[in-house]
Amino acid sequence: MLAGVFLVITLLSVRRDLELGRAAMERGRTQLIGGDVDASALSFRSGRDMFASAASRADGLGVRAIGLLPWLGRTTDAVRAMAASATSAADAAIVITDAIASAPGGLGGLAPTSGTVHVERLIPLADAARRADGLMNDAAARLERATDSLVLQPVAGALRDAEEEVVAIKDEIHALALILDGLPRFLGADGRRTYFFGAQNPAELRGTGGLIGAYSLLRIDDGRFRFSQFEPIHSLAQPPLTDVPPPNEDYAAYEQFRRHGLFWTGINIMPDFPSVAQAILASYQASTGTRLDGVVIADPFALAALLEATGPVEVPGYGVTVDADTVVPFTTNEAYSVFDDSVRRKRILGDVARAAFGRFVEQPSTDTGDLRTLIDSASDRHILVYSADGAMQEGLAATPIGGALRPPHADDDLLSVVVNSSAGSKVDFYQQREVAYAVELHDDGSASAEFDLTLANHAPTTGEPPYVIGPFRQQGRYFGPILRRIDAGDSVALSTVYCGTDCVPVEDEAELDGTPTDVQAGVDLGVRYLRHYYAIPSGEERELGLVWDDPAAWEGNSSGGVFRMTFANQVTVRPSTFEIRIEPPEGMEITSVTAPLAVRAGAAVYNGEAATRLD
Repeated sequence: MLAGVFLVITLLSVRRDLELGRAAMERGRTQLIGGDVDASALSFRSGRDMFASAASRADGLGVRAIGLLPWLGRTTDAVRAMAASATSAADAAIVITDAIASAPGGLGGLAPTSGTVHVERLIPLADAARRADGLMNDAAARLERATDSLVLQPVAGALRDAEEEVVAIKDEIHALALILDGLPRFLGADGRRTYFFGAQNPAELRGTGGLIGAYSLLRIDDGRFRFSQFEPIHSLAQPPLTDVPPPNEDYAAYEQFRRHGLFWTGINIMPDFPSVAQAILASYQASTGTRLDGVVIADPFALAALLEATGPVEVPGYGVTVDADTVVPFTTNEAYSVFDDSVRRKRILGDVARAAFGRFVEQPSTDTGDLRTLIDSASDRHILVYSADGAMQEGLAATPIGGALRPPHADDDLLSVVVNSSAGSKVDFYQQREVAYAVELHDDGSASAEFDLTLANHAPTTGEPPYVIGPFRQQGRYFGPILRRIDAGDSVALSTVYCGTDCVPVEDEAELDGTPTDVQAGVDLGVRYLRHYYAIPSGEERELGLVWDDPAAWEGNSSGGVFRMTFANQVTVRPSTFEIRIEPPEGMEITSVTAPLAVRAGAAVYNGEAATRLD
């Protein structure tokens, strides 16, 4: 009896220390993201002290002796493993923050200034990331060795949660280590690198975000950036597709679009950026004979982030000045009414990008806030990067800046909506998107889902040039027949809805505006999808309704479990809205949810503006 009381008191103390340590680590992470490296380092050390205290309590002689009682099984071993693992994770965070704090200028010193990134400042950070990577591997290994069998249920649940959290952090640190190790080479530390730099426009939607209308060659030599003049993408020669091997079989299915006049403007219809980037590199080499070192694409929202840091910039040759508030509407819509020259129309977004990036890298100093703004923009997929360096690319692909279709935790339930425009115009500037998703979980781990995508077309039919509102004279030629005439202002959408790796689409229950319709089912890189092609007249909206089942939607059993999902949202000019409702299995109730979900009437719900990614 006394042994049980002592164990309970000790375990409660260990839990308190672990919770306080975790809170300190979360506080440190927030401070680091906000740029306060010194405060972050203090918080991480405070968290480490609490974890060490928990480890000391759990490793005491009294606990070890009580742990020999057969009814406890391996409970005390699991507690010790959690405390030791948390200590290693805190050590990893401390290693990284110390390296940042010791860098000249701190975090802000890593940003480009006076046209140059100081590559030498990245070397200590790369070394620190490698050490942190090793510590996180140790933290994950400790938990992996601590089996949850023969462990009291509350501790077993905590052990599973801790292992999941540590593995996620380990993967993030590993990706960071790979990126930082390759970044000096990416920036030309051992010789000049040349990248295809594309400006994409979400006013004409494509899988990765928008049509790439103009491109430049970005040359980086020992940290110094140089952009060539932006040229219309059409100015590149179109090599035979037989000379351009597809990066994978799933991308090859999209090449039907490139055969019919969309060779370059259809190159990023697939939403997986690594596949698209490989296609761009192969196509560019086939077209010019030149091999490039990677691909970077950016959209107008990235330019807004740059201009927020630098202030307004005058675009040479155009007589216009743009700032953070005006650059998106100007480059996605207004410029096409201002300039009637087709070449200038196609180059305007690229020329604004060149001016904005040039101002950002040339400014005499960059503070932490400026760098944070740029990182946030990349995290929201407004800047996408691919490197021909295999190790660095592995790291990039595990982050939002890599633009991979599959989320890092590919086993989670995935929902993603990707629209490609076939209107041949810029009417997606006027499109409003609403996504509604209802999931009903079942006690055998399966789920059934109902999905609705509403696209509202607010484009005018007059008052704008045909380049903006159409109609495109060869309408319907590329994605299949539209059984109606396409007029000015009309939108034509190829809508693809991804439902995860295990979902089973119910094709015969698909509806368009409540009427049964045929949809295409397929798989991209292991992720299943349903696809439909339809027109949306100006001033109208279309609602696509889909249904699917998932036999392995959540982890658990008839006593309870955990459901996880990721919503990956396509970048659009106008914010999308997202509504989700998750119903627990009959007889169960929801005990906790992560933001932005809330529990209402027994279900987990959210209704609001959709971020680029919600986990």
